[in-house]
Amino acid sequence: MNPPTPDAFSTILMVTDLESNRLEYYNSYAAEIFGIDVNTISENSLFDLISKASVIFFESYILPTIIQSGSCQEVQISVVSNAREKLPAVANVKLFESKIYWSIYLAVARDKLYQELLLARESLENKTEELTLLTRVDPLTNLLNRRALKDDVLKMINQLQRHFLPVTLLLIDIDYFKQINDMFGHDRGDEVLIRLSSALKHLIRATDLLARWGGEEFLLVLYNTDLSNAREFCKRIHCEVSKIEFDDKERLTISIGVATVKTENLTCSDVLEKCVREADVALYRAKNDGRNQTQVFDEINLD
Repeated sequence: MNPPTPDAFSTILMVTDLESNRLEYYNSYAAEIFGIDVNTISENSLFDLISKASVIFFESYILPTIIQSGSCQEVQISVVSNAREKLPAVANVKLFESKIYWSIYLAVARDKLYQELLLARESLENKTEELTLLTRVDPLTNLLNRRALKDDVLKMINQLQRHFLPVTLLLIDIDYFKQINDMFGHDRGDEVLIRLSSALKHLIRATDLLARWGGEEFLLVLYNTDLSNAREFCKRIHCEVSKIEFDDKERLTISIGVATVKTENLTCSDVLEKCVREADVALYRAKNDGRNQTQVFDEINLD
């Protein structure tokens, strides 16, 4: 068996001159990729065969490296094909007697695989985000669901244990929601829930937490908000909600129960539950006293 010649390899093999960068030798695979004519070999420069970025990389890194150590292994460059396409490649470069010996293999398939892997990972990350979103968000209102709000409040509580700031909870309930469903249908009831959710979202800050707590109830957690500011905020909520019409002659009203997170409860494992129970008591009082109003747990007479 005769030993293989350079033309047997599907790898770009070529030799360039150290001083002039002129192409002095190439194998048939290189001729195929670059479209080199044997009669014009002396007219071809290394810089015609690689991208502009690779020329800069050659002059700034490859050339100094081979002059100092004699070789440069597995460097990434881009070659320019006969069709003027930039093809990703990996080169092994060696300096010998003022000639630069190149062994270059194209990494198109590898680069394609790499891009496919990146796309697959991005798709997986997007699906993971979508699944996470589905587990945290109420599908009708696009607000946080009960479980997600509990998780986020626990994180907030951990911060408050290190540095306390006032936090106030508002438990919001739509007045006469059952009658809305009965008189106008569940589609109209869903529309009311969506419109109220949108109104609340436009009122809150990025640091606040808002969730559909269940049915027609919403829980709003106001971060760094004391009772006085919470009262003013409730007035704004009532005002905005009164602009929502669900019939030609009917406007929406809500009742709100207010409770504050107390410092002595921060270390309790059920601090959120305690606060929600207090807000629920205040909400019950608001309902009993005629609806369309706000009641604060700390201000009601429980006797």
